[in-house]
Parts: sequence; structure tokens; C-alpha cells
Amino acid sequence: MQDVIRWGPYITGTTSNHTNIHLWTSDPVLPTIQYANDSFRSDLLQPHRTAFFTDGYIHHTFLLENLADATRYEYRIWSGETEYGIYHFLTYPCSGPVTFVVYGDTRDELPRISQEERHRPVADVIAAEPGVSLVVHTGDLVNNGENMSDWDRFFATGAVMFANVTLVPVMGNHERNSDLYFEIFRTSPNYTVEAGNILIVVLDSNDWAWNDLPAQSAWMNESFSRDVPWKFVVLHHPIYSSEEKHPGGFQNLRREWEPVFRACGVIAVFQSHVHVYERDVAHGITYITEARGGAPFYTLAEQKIPEYRVSSENTLGYTVVRTENNSDFVHMRVMAVSPAGGKGESRASIIEEITLPEPVEWADDDSVDKNQRSLFPARLQTLQTCRDALFAGSGEACSGAEECRNLISSLFNPEEEDGHLLQTRDIPERIL
Repeated sequence: MQDVIRWGPYITGTTSNHTNIHLWTSDPVLPTIQYANDSFRSDLLQPHRTAFFTDGYIHHTFLLENLADATRYEYRIWSGETEYGIYHFLTYPCSGPVTFVVYGDTRDELPRISQEERHRPVADVIAAEPGVSLVVHTGDLVNNGENMSDWDRFFATGAVMFANVTLVPVMGNHERNSDLYFEIFRTSPNYTVEAGNILIVVLDSNDWAWNDLPAQSAWMNESFSRDVPWKFVVLHHPIYSSEEKHPGGFQNLRREWEPVFRACGVIAVFQSHVHVYERDVAHGITYITEARGGAPFYTLAEQKIPEYRVSSENTLGYTVVRTENNSDFVHMRVMAVSPAGGKGESRASIIEEITLPEPVEWADDDSVDKNQRSLFPARLQTLQTCRDALFAGSGEACSGAEECRNLISSLFNPEEEDGHLLQTRDIPERIL
């Protein structure tokens, strides 16, 4: 079976009750799959769909249905008497905490930079992260999305990770809007992922989609109407960036989409394209450029943008995102990967740890009641949701305007001459 398999297995389209497992073969075989958890073992299943592609590649898709939520399943694949596996995956929880990983820009640049040298170490370390429900890839998976050999290298170097955790892909410019990309992942350019207490919206930021940006805005606004505690956006091109080639980021995307992010209560936006780690904060939203999956390293300008907070250049790595049962905070752990270079296993170290919303910089004195401090995270979210309507200077305020006014009042000590404000960098200057 080893010689027959070209790509896979890899996992996409997981929900709380089903998933898709993909396998590409070079011969017209009929593989079967069996899956199980602690209390159930399936019969042998044949592919739900088989598609014949170019150059002798055959795409088999197994649809696993009626699964239990928040459950680990193991699976194995057969061709005749040959067994391939055992692997595993997690179904998404219907509610509650979720852990996911974000990484991207894994394309190579042969002969100078290979996926074997750079992508494999990152993928192998991610595969060892415990309790990860899904891995978001921020785009530019390969150098040429129309080239079969590029995908050969991608699937070979990420094989361990792809077989054991759901992949959530974002289309980058190097995927070239190719038919092959859509056949591999069986998804649209923009889609949503809902798992536990998170909702992820995937956008198509590529230049061939720029005429459709308003349509994506309307779709995004509708998608975010769901009552979910934590809302994230993922796209390929950075809305904020300190790189000289993209000064400030892609302004057309910012003009079109940032108002929607703000109105819908998005907590963080993940982006890539610039091959660094960069964290920026604008209007209460954290923008993270996570593009350290192995592509050629880029450098940032010496003069950073005003929204800049932290960066890391010339590193491989990824970001782990974890939510909790209570919906007050999201935790992020930003990792750097050191390749083994043929000596043992690759290792990961922490670059920074983040809690969102960002902690308030409390005054040294005790002028604010500690009970008010404990309520701040949830109330800050309320402020971030309706502040635009309240402070825009035109139009009507939203229905929560009075709550926002009370929140702002509670952050001041009126006895102070200048009105003592408990500052967070995320509150807009016009509010300060």
C-alpha cells in the first residue's frame, strides 16, 4: 500500500458529528477504512467519492458520519490485506473550550529552500501538541498550486500532522486559484468553521477576488450573526504589516473588512504572506501575522507601524490558541521551532504568551474597586462591540449605548483633576 499512496491520509471538513478523510493513490485500487472510539468500532467502509485526476492521481474521500462530539477516534486504512495506520482525529465539541493551531506559508523555493528542511520540522512539532482539534493553514501551502510535484512535497513533509488532525486551509496567492487546490480540499474560497465556543471565518483576500470584497463582507456579517463567544478571521494577505513591500498592510482589504470586524466583535485576525511573526493591535482587535511554516524569511522595516506590538523574524513556528469554559479570555502561545538538523527531534520554545482581551494596565493606587476590576474583561467586550456607533459622531447609537456609557464612567475616578482612566492599549484614542 505504501507504494500506491501518493498523498494522505489527511482530514478536512470536521464538525461535531462528521469528518472527511482523503487518500490519493496512483493505481485504481479500492481502499477501505475502519474507525473506532472507546465504545464503538465501524465496519469496513468504501470511499464516499472517488475522482480521477491528471497524471494518474486518484482522489478517494471517506465520509465518516454520526460521530460523537468532542471525541477521539482512531482509524486505519486497507488495500487488500495491507494495513495503513493507525491514526486518530478529534471531532469538534458542540460547546465549551477549543484548542487550535495557526501556521502558514509553507511553500518552498527550490533548490535554495526545501519543505523537507523547513516545513517538516514545524509540522512534526505541531503534531505533538496535545488536544488540538484543528490546524489552520494561513495560505501559500505550496509554491505553485497547479503543480502536482509541489503537492507531493507538501503532503510528504506534513504527513504525520495531516493524518492526525483536521486541516483548515486558506487559499494564498501561490495556490493560483487552481482547480487542483479545490479538488484537494473540497471547499470554497471562503467558509466558516464552528467548534465549541469559537467561530472562524475564512476569507479570500487574493487579487482575483477583489471585485467580490463587498459580497464577502455581506456574507461575513451574516456568518458572524451567530451567538458565539469568540470570533476569529483568517485570510492570507495582511491588513496590518510593518514590511516595507506592503507598507501598513493591504489598505483596500482594511477599508472594506475592518469595519465588519469591529461591528461583529472579532477578537483576533490571523494573516500571513509576510514571512514573519508580527502582532499588531488596532481598534481593540489583535492582528497576528503567522507565516513561519518554512517559506523564505522576510524582514520588517526598522520603522514599525503605530499598531505594532511584537515581532519575530528569521524563525520557524506557529501559534497555539486555547479558549476556556468561561468566555472571559482567550490564551495564545507563540512558538519558535528549532529544526533538529538530523540530530534528534526538532524542538519548540515560547516567543510570547498572550491573553485576549489584553490585560488592563491598572493604576498603582487602589482608586478603583477590585470588584470593578474583575468585571472589566466582559465589559470591555461590550464596549468593543458598540463603541463605533456611540463615538462615530453621526447616526444612532446601538441598543447597548447606555451600558457603554456606564462602562466608560466606571473607568474614571471623577475626583481626579484629569479624570483618572484605567488604560488599555486597545481602547481607541477618541475614547481616551
